[in-house]
Amino acid sequence: MKIATIIVRVLLGAMMLFASISYFFKLGPEQPAPTGDLATLMAGFMASKYIFPVAKAIELLAGLMLVSGKFVRLGTIILLPISINIFLIHVVVTGTDIPMAAAILFANVFLIYANWDGFKEIVKP
Repeated sequence: MKIATIIVRVLLGAMMLFASISYFFKLGPEQPAPTGDLATLMAGFMASKYIFPVAKAIELLAGLMLVSGKFVRLGTIILLPISINIFLIHVVVTGTDIPMAAAILFANVFLIYANWDGFKEIVKP
């Protein structure tokens, strides 16, 4: 279980680092323009001017926490709302790339489960 936890932690952290660094430094190929409901959603995100930079900064911090192994519990908790939204956007709005979005959410929930002893105080009645 310990080896699986390390592998999942590093992979999830690396994915978050790659996504955030690609966003901030405009790396990779130009993405095609979204269409339909996704275009409407993205137009709203872009109009706010702060949602994407904040989300990507949180992804960067959480990715650094997960890859480094420092503050892993904090990294998994701050990444949970983002991974839930990634999953829901892919399921509800686009209907594509659902397996990848599900893998991100599953990895995050798995890390929370693997570190559950550290979260017991938070959810104690």
